Amino acid sequence: MPPTGDAPASRYGDSSTRPRPGAVAAVVVLAAAFVAWVVWAAIGAVDREPRAEVAAFDIASGTSIDVRVRLRSGDGPVVCTVRALDRTREVVGVADVRLGPDRADRWVTVRTRDPAVTATLERCTDR
Repeated sequence: MPPTGDAPASRYGDSSTRPRPGAVAAVVVLAAAFVAWVVWAAIGAVDREPRAEVAAFDIASGTSIDVRVRLRSGDGPVVCTVRALDRTREVVGVADVRLGPDRADRWVTVRTRDPAVTATLERCTDR
């Protein structure tokens, strides 16, 4: 029997039961918007830790360093731990500084056991 070119109607299903392309596109757009919102909400919820930076430092002597700490984000009060480091990056002194909405920029003196060459922030926490 020669092939006829017409496909049997039952082979591909009834075209009236397939979803319309417009409906499929609308579902895809809504799903993408929902996923984008979930990602945006998750990123916003994760980054709630206060942030500060060492704005400047002055090596006052061989036994102390003055460090200026600036609050970049977060409300107050916030306590930041400042570390003084020597030339080998070993911690030679530690001090805490309290920052808040009324005072977001402050100098703190860190006493050291050896001469310091730089200062870093270890962490900032809400207390």
